[in-house]
Amino acid sequence: MSNKFSLEQMTEEEIKHFEQPLAFYLQHEKMETLKNICKYYQMKGYSNKKKSEQIDLIVSHVFKDFTAADRMFENMSVENYNVLNHLLIADVFSSEENREVPAQHFLFVKDGYVFIPVDIKEYLRRYVVEKSQSQELSDGVKLLVSAVNLYGYFSLAHYRVLAERFMSSQQTEEQLAEELHGVATIKDGFVLNPLIEAAHFSGVGIESKRQYYIPDSWEDFQNYFAFEYHEESSGIEVLLQFLKPYIIDVNQQKDVRDTIIVMMKMIDNPANLTSILQDMIDQSVLRAFDVNQASVLMLNAYQTIRNWHLGGYKMTEMKQPEKRVINKRVEKKSKKRKKKNISRLKK
Repeated sequence: MSNKFSLEQMTEEEIKHFEQPLAFYLQHEKMETLKNICKYYQMKGYSNKKKSEQIDLIVSHVFKDFTAADRMFENMSVENYNVLNHLLIADVFSSEENREVPAQHFLFVKDGYVFIPVDIKEYLRRYVVEKSQSQELSDGVKLLVSAVNLYGYFSLAHYRVLAERFMSSQQTEEQLAEELHGVATIKDGFVLNPLIEAAHFSGVGIESKRQYYIPDSWEDFQNYFAFEYHEESSGIEVLLQFLKPYIIDVNQQKDVRDTIIVMMKMIDNPANLTSILQDMIDQSVLRAFDVNQASVLMLNAYQTIRNWHLGGYKMTEMKQPEKRVINKRVEKKSKKRKKKNISRLKK
């Protein structure tokens, strides 16, 4: 494939699997951008170098150790983190995205797609494995990302409860909102998953209806740091087996799984579950089929994925009401009393 960074002659499949190293993308950036990257990562001696020399300096600095990765995550917003996280776990090197992403995150946006360099992907995968569960990432970052991934969207009032329980924080909702300003999307007193369009979200009257499930321990809560995480669920496995013949690209099976999990976390009304599948059909991810055929399977999966809206319990913990057994003899007596009452009213 040509080294020219143009998408005009590329198929969608070629775009998804466009594997190029960091140096390739840096070659297509302006000198000013390269200097800003060098400045952000506190490199020395870059100002008087030629473009090719600056690129060599950046590549050498990034891959020598995990210092650059530490710096990268230091000021990364939740929105950009989720874009990056999706690309790290997916079997592709680009995804559709119109958001502007700072160049120091080494994600490169072009013509409605965001690209991750192949060597950056490998580098950050190793970093996440070694560092994501350590104290290298602050507990505040872990709390926010896990909450976003667990609840889809949640109120600042609930976030205050989480911060107090897991971090012994005594901050007010206003202080937390100020702390999250520029890092997370906040609207109507709610923190939103980046996949939710803020323009279409209204938090009016929601909080009185939402009661959040909270994992028992900080360790359990931190499992949700991975946005696609869910507890073991045979329901999701059965659903995916059903959908497998309809997945157009066999390489997208993991993407389909992760999308279903994430979207289920953001849907309050089970009646809207099949809309997830219809959207995938409309986007040519799934072949057309009657989505109602999967409605029961979607609901079974939903009951283990969506677990924070029923009095703070998981759906699987909600007890089914016991069937009432009526004694026939009592039932007859009840009917006699009912007749007497009716006769009295007639009088």
